[in-house]
Amino acid sequence: MDKVFSDVMTTGCRTALLEIQYFVARDFRLDSQLYAQCKSDAAQFCNAAPNWTEEANAIGPQRNPLVLPCLYRYAYHPPADASLKPECADEVRRVMRQRANSVDLIPEVWQSASKDRELEGKVVDCLKQNFVAKKPLTQSCSDHLTVIMEQQALHYQLDPVLVNLCDKEIQIHCGPEEPENTRQGQVEECLKRKFDALTSVECRRHVALLITAVQIDIQADPMLHRACAVDLVTFCKDVPPGDGRKPHIGHIYTAVIADSSARFHRLIGNPVTFSTGTDEHGLKIQQAALYANEEPGRFCDHVSGLFKTALENCEISYTDYIRTTESRHKENVHSFWEILSEKGFIYKGKYEGWYCTADEAFVAEDQTMLVKLPNGQEQRVSTESNRPVEWFSEENYLFKLSKLREELRSWLKSGPVIRPLRHYNLVKSWLDQELIDLSVSRPNARLSWGIPVPGDSSQTIYVWLDALLNYMTVAKHSQSEMNIWPPSVHVIGKDILKFHGIYWPAFLLAAGFEPPKSLLVHGHWLVDEQKMSKTTGNVVSPQSCINLVTATGLRYFLMHEGVPASDGNFSIKRMVRIANSDLADGIGNLVSRCCGKSLNPLQMRLGLSPSSFESCGSPGSDLLSLLERTPDIVHDEYQQWNFYKGIDQVMALVRGANGFFQTMEPWKLKKEGQLDKLNATMAVTMETARVVGTLLQPIVPSYSERLLDKLGVPKENRSWDFARLRWTTTETALGSQQAVLFPRIKFE
Repeated sequence: MDKVFSDVMTTGCRTALLEIQYFVARDFRLDSQLYAQCKSDAAQFCNAAPNWTEEANAIGPQRNPLVLPCLYRYAYHPPADASLKPECADEVRRVMRQRANSVDLIPEVWQSASKDRELEGKVVDCLKQNFVAKKPLTQSCSDHLTVIMEQQALHYQLDPVLVNLCDKEIQIHCGPEEPENTRQGQVEECLKRKFDALTSVECRRHVALLITAVQIDIQADPMLHRACAVDLVTFCKDVPPGDGRKPHIGHIYTAVIADSSARFHRLIGNPVTFSTGTDEHGLKIQQAALYANEEPGRFCDHVSGLFKTALENCEISYTDYIRTTESRHKENVHSFWEILSEKGFIYKGKYEGWYCTADEAFVAEDQTMLVKLPNGQEQRVSTESNRPVEWFSEENYLFKLSKLREELRSWLKSGPVIRPLRHYNLVKSWLDQELIDLSVSRPNARLSWGIPVPGDSSQTIYVWLDALLNYMTVAKHSQSEMNIWPPSVHVIGKDILKFHGIYWPAFLLAAGFEPPKSLLVHGHWLVDEQKMSKTTGNVVSPQSCINLVTATGLRYFLMHEGVPASDGNFSIKRMVRIANSDLADGIGNLVSRCCGKSLNPLQMRLGLSPSSFESCGSPGSDLLSLLERTPDIVHDEYQQWNFYKGIDQVMALVRGANGFFQTMEPWKLKKEGQLDKLNATMAVTMETARVVGTLLQPIVPSYSERLLDKLGVPKENRSWDFARLRWTTTETALGSQQAVLFPRIKFE
């Protein structure tokens, strides 16, 4: 023991760590992934047996639990002459994220992770509580939780120290009369709840270790996340998912709207520059990084990485991912500031008022109110966002917003600049009032995390001036041969309308640039009719949805249910029902019917002519009429950002095709030898499926790709020109892929 730890650990730390190891029984061999990557390093650096059979048993179990903390030491504090293999170090860090067994050994990791783990642990605790309460968890989730709980000794009988030290306390506080404690595993939870009432010093100390030593971040355990995907949204949707910096479905909704439009315009032949990214400066970020005990740059790297991964997982086809901490952006911000200054739109003055850090904005007093907190104290909040405000009085640089009111009005009247109409009217009402000059800097003493004002390092540029300029940074560095300024559209949530509808065009007009041609403003998402909020803990993680219904299911649900003019309502049951009904049953059945070997033994997509419809009688003519008009209607709805209406039209076509197929009864036609009518039925059905797959490409790209691949449609024949009915005498071989496009999701 001293050989391994004497140079890096205090006696108290060693004692605490041994106690943790004693009740967790964390044997290095229990983690097959860790063992596979680290067995040679464990043998070299940690006195572990080189093979884990007879020799390991001879050494005895007292040696095995020491291997993992030894590996922690070499991963985080390697001696100058030794280091773990990279793949082993990666595995050790993974385990460190999942188990905080050596937090005293690595205090900086503990400090930076403790807040996140405090919240993340609640998710897994929720699953555990439902497990021990014998709720109907899925078998995969129950199996995985069993493994975790055995390793962590959640069942108190598996923890001999707990039994020995706390036996008296268990009888007093957690006996049979406690109805919650009748099941194995609840005793430990009871002791945690009754911690303040415990009298035994030894028992209190051990329970404290239970409370603080082992927390699991569910995101760090992909096996648990996959195994319990259904159960997370069934039993634990109200548990805070962790730190508030992770993407939620509101962020993804914005991206999917923009992505669907970008894909549509590519299909109709328009070149597209599609940018997204993260704005990473400001007081809110500075405080969050401080709270997480991280350097702001590293903090932003982590958060931006989470967003980028979420976008990629949701099949977002951006052409530029911009971060406002990039050097190209800082150069652009400095250049733009100097233009505003040279044109006389920036001056120095005193600014005071109520400031909302969460919104990064000053708020007029008549837009605030006092609310009473649960502790009886009063807090002033913004009436718009319900977030706290503080009074600030400071010397800043100000922007002459008051001089631009008439120019902003002219821009607003120049066309359908802001959609939907209700948001246009809101901006119009703001411009009917007097505009006051806007503070565009903050003292560096208060806000150091940002871009300094050129020539005055004592001031930091206001985060929204900085952030909004990301669009211009992208345009300046675009590889497009076309002039892409001004932007055709900004897709935004309604909470940032004032910044994009007043401040942003004002900055551009003052600097001599054209404002954006339009803003598409969408509503927020409720969760089961309640506002989605980090405070209430009902924030929906997009990854949880993807784990359950795939990216295709999530995208389809958001576009099917999302109406830009109003707030959407997220319901996990409705999401599953819609995905099953439309993607698995509706379209999926249509494709499997016409591609199945029983009716299509040659696995061919047949040629199509007007006579194909004629030979099918009135069902054929009805479907032909629907097939001819649907693509143009869908085109117009997509063009107007009414994706939900376009989807409704596509699904009406799918229902028409399934009804046609059922009416024609091709299985009977085959049995009766009516091969011409059978071939006509199959050809009409497959052509309808081809059109459906083409029309849905902007909404569910990978799903549509699988559909068109199955039908043998060449890649070059998937543009919008091919979205309409096409006559052909050519027969095409079907793809070899399975006909099941979207397996039904089992969810109760």
